[in-house]
Amino acid sequence: MEGIRRYNVERSCVRCHERKVRCDRKAPCSKCMRQGEVCEYPGPRKVKRKPPKTSVTNVVSRLEQLERSIATLAGNPSTAQAKLPRTQWQHQLPRPRAAPTSEVTPTVTNGHVPSAYHRPSGKTKLNYGFLIKDGAYIDEPLLSRVIEKEHELQSAIGTPNTQTGGSGKPPPLRMDGMLINPLLKQLDFKALYPDRYQATQLWQTFLCRVEPVIKVLHVPTTEPRIFAAINRPDSVKPDIHCLLFAVYFAATTAMLSDDPTNEKIRADLQQYQHGIELSVYNSSFLESPTIPSLQAMSIYLRCLRYSNSGRAGFTLRGLTIRAAQSIGLHRDGEKFKLSPLECEIRRRVWWDLYATDSRMAEDHGIIIADQDYGSDTKLPANINDQSISEHTTKPVESEQRWTDSTFMLIINEVNKMFIPIARSTDSSPDGAQSQLLRELKERLHNRFTKYADMDIPIQRQGVMLAHVLVAKFEVHVLHKVLQKQGAASSTVDTEAATELLAMAVRALDLGLEMYTDDLLRGFRWLTSTCPQLHLLTYILWHLCVYPTGPHNEHAWNSVNSHFDLVDNDPSWPDPGPKWPMLIQLRAKASRVRHAHLASSSNENLSDGESAIQTVLDDLPSETILDMDKWDLNWVEFPDWDYLAQSISMMGQDGNTS
Repeated sequence: MEGIRRYNVERSCVRCHERKVRCDRKAPCSKCMRQGEVCEYPGPRKVKRKPPKTSVTNVVSRLEQLERSIATLAGNPSTAQAKLPRTQWQHQLPRPRAAPTSEVTPTVTNGHVPSAYHRPSGKTKLNYGFLIKDGAYIDEPLLSRVIEKEHELQSAIGTPNTQTGGSGKPPPLRMDGMLINPLLKQLDFKALYPDRYQATQLWQTFLCRVEPVIKVLHVPTTEPRIFAAINRPDSVKPDIHCLLFAVYFAATTAMLSDDPTNEKIRADLQQYQHGIELSVYNSSFLESPTIPSLQAMSIYLRCLRYSNSGRAGFTLRGLTIRAAQSIGLHRDGEKFKLSPLECEIRRRVWWDLYATDSRMAEDHGIIIADQDYGSDTKLPANINDQSISEHTTKPVESEQRWTDSTFMLIINEVNKMFIPIARSTDSSPDGAQSQLLRELKERLHNRFTKYADMDIPIQRQGVMLAHVLVAKFEVHVLHKVLQKQGAASSTVDTEAATELLAMAVRALDLGLEMYTDDLLRGFRWLTSTCPQLHLLTYILWHLCVYPTGPHNEHAWNSVNSHFDLVDNDPSWPDPGPKWPMLIQLRAKASRVRHAHLASSSNENLSDGESAIQTVLDDLPSETILDMDKWDLNWVEFPDWDYLAQSISMMGQDGNTS
């Protein structure tokens, strides 16, 4: 009985406590013995433990423990043991499961890193990272899992404050100056806004001529914010200012394509450019990107190509993609349990950035075709904006008809297929590429183009664009086949090369038709920013090597029409840094052609052959004899700098005619 009282001997028994009488605290007590009752004492007092206070010291301690865990998992347990006694170390570290009999090397699959512990059962859980509340994204495998469990660490590892810190240290240096000139802050921000009527007209122009082909917004939820910003610009966040000025800039770009000599429109365009640059600076875009600021940058950079084809736009797009990755847009929103609407908007922004990145790389001959950025973001759904709202709770299903998203999805589907088709041309039999092309054509037809009404401008534009993009793939695949045949037999199938020329010319004609079609005039600003440089290069190269052929006259007509538009149409923007090289390549092809015509009409055969040979001698011999040097697919190009220098040297060494 003494064992009962060893916990709380100072307390009364239960009966005396209920009667509120004095207890002698014996076991049993005298009062219970007199009354013949069982004497019981209460057990040990259970005190509710308070959770320990979280402080900076606690966070640091946990991080140190995490560091020791990482060192142990990396195969260096001595580092961890040196910091903790052995017994404590053994208790704190998780015990790994038994390793399999054969050593397994961790691999990366589809951009995902397997779990830190190998699971012999084969059910390896992929790590999709962690989205912190402030929007920052972490995908380092172990750290993302730790901060998902340790909520205190989420605030400690969030996006740093770019304003003034509370620790007494000076704020970090801002890097936004690499995007824009901070001196723009001297401008009167309010003076950059148009009046409210003009702003409303610009929004309507944007909805008609820009938004259908740059589908990164959800109009029903964006429109109220746009009009609120127009009416009360002082009450909106900086990232909404970014989006608003991007809309103004895009709409003004579309109007400028109608009247390229209008100085008032050009002045407005420059004014709105200053507005978006200053808004980007004020929103701390590099440190704290948001969905609205990324939407703004996507719209701005796509439209900037009409006014500036230099490398700056391509570089800024790379920064924008990195900013998108920093908030996890390359990971599908379903992984973070986001709402269906948020998932769709994130998908639209990511795929627009991804698809147009390769297009802008084409302007500069940069190969990025095999870069998927480790993304697992799904394609957007083929739906109208009205089919999804903030109140939607279940994922939406794609609709079997033409919708607001169809035009964008055509571009995304083609870009999604480029990597497997490009890889198959290098390592698979020729039939594999043809099969992939057939599947792409069937998917585009069955999902999109068969529902199109060719009388509706945006649908007509989408169908013609699909045909142009598929034709690019076909030219790429057939050219690869010719390369393989030439490498195997040291000769090129002339008939196949002629058919390839015909296919390239048809694609070039279709691109010209998109630009000259009056029904598509509203989208001409976008069509003109996508000159078919790859097709022009292949056609001109073919005309240099084969100055005669059944399709050569048609090819020359198409080439000259394209050059005439670029050189003489004031609404056609600067074609980019490759254009001078193409001018010289056309001059070379023209000299070869004239030499052949001269040999056919005025000279004997031997003299004609000599004239042609003189012209061909100006071209590097390896360029003519080795077709493998020319990889003329629509993204992957030869060394353009070398090619331009070679043609320039040819023009200096001799001017044959």
